Amino acid sequence: MQLKEVAIHQFEQAQQMLEIQRNAYAVEAELLGFDEIPARYETIDVIQNLPGTSYGLYIEERLIGFVTVEASEKTVEITKLCIDPTYFRARLATTLLEHVLSIHKGKLIYVHTGKHNGPAKRLYTKLGFEPSAEFEPEHGVTLIRYTHTS
Repeated sequence: MQLKEVAIHQFEQAQQMLEIQRNAYAVEAELLGFDEIPARYETIDVIQNLPGTSYGLYIEERLIGFVTVEASEKTVEITKLCIDPTYFRARLATTLLEHVLSIHKGKLIYVHTGKHNGPAKRLYTKLGFEPSAEFEPEHGVTLIRYTHTS
């Protein structure tokens, strides 16, 4: 398995990201009981124009998971963390998050997840993230912001 930056401007790479994203967010939508997660309905064009940097895990040339971050001088927002559901529970999300933590030492890192997404909440807590805010962007959907200072 190889971890490297995803070339989102290459159509095949963006297409693989989109497929993983749609499948991963379908699982999260089921956990949350909310089918309208905006990322489920993004297009190839949106993926190819994502701000920030995406890092992916590959088996040969096949993308199996990725994380996208937007970094500034003092903060880093994890905007996407998606794993091909075939590889759930294989520690891929841990590997990607540990990579982000290692290259952004000294910064405030934050991420959002659904209040009812138990697997994500356990992962963030295990890696030293702490819940710092809770809000309801849409009626019936509660998100939690997790922060990490390294």
